[in-house]
Amino acid sequence: MRADLLEAQASADWVWAQLPLLNQRLEAWLEANVTIEIRDVPPFATHNPVVALEREFLPIAFSVEVGAYINAIRSSLDILAMALVRRHGLPIEERLVYFPIADSEEALVKKGGAPLLQKLPEEDRLKLFSLKPYRGGNAALWALHHLDIVRKHRRLLDVQIRPIHLSMIGSLKPGDFEPLHGEPFQAGAETVIGLIRKGVPGPAMQSRFYVAINEPGTIRRRPVLATLAHLNDTASSAIKLFDV
Repeated sequence: MRADLLEAQASADWVWAQLPLLNQRLEAWLEANVTIEIRDVPPFATHNPVVALEREFLPIAFSVEVGAYINAIRSSLDILAMALVRRHGLPIEERLVYFPIADSEEALVKKGGAPLLQKLPEEDRLKLFSLKPYRGGNAALWALHHLDIVRKHRRLLDVQIRPIHLSMIGSLKPGDFEPLHGEPFQAGAETVIGLIRKGVPGPAMQSRFYVAINEPGTIRRRPVLATLAHLNDTASSAIKLFDV
């Protein structure tokens, strides 16, 4: 990789290096704090709900950490922008240099987008436009830009009480257990994930849940590790586009 891009790529590489440890800590928290139980309801019902219960709230530190990773990914693109300014000797004040991600294609194209776009040589300007860095163009770049803003206003992480995997060990017959198809629903502080026929001996249940980024309009109920990996891969690809 060209020397002037190494700092931008290092910001993305730092995030890659942190994800395995983040995953281990999230999995350990889920295993310790999310359980499955059967709730006995009045006799007129034919089935009892199988519920997932969150014992404790997800620690705020996880949201802070993920916000830092999102900021590092977004910063890698701004560092790329500064590298291009220096590469071409562009007359732009440092405080005005940033990687443009716009609200719309019109904002990017018709209004000039950003000082970087106005000054870049044609070849690099076309490369940047090819990334479609605007809402409705490149969904990952827009999500990255948006999440880096809203992370300062509200928590990004949510525990999605939705099993990635659910297994039961016991003498169950067809129809004894009915998993919910579609969205799980809240019943008080518990989330119903299925129904089990009354009178059936409670089976041993094993399940896996996930912690998600849930920001409607950009990233909806997607596992946080998968989201960070996708956003980081998008930023890395943008950096490599200028490694010529």
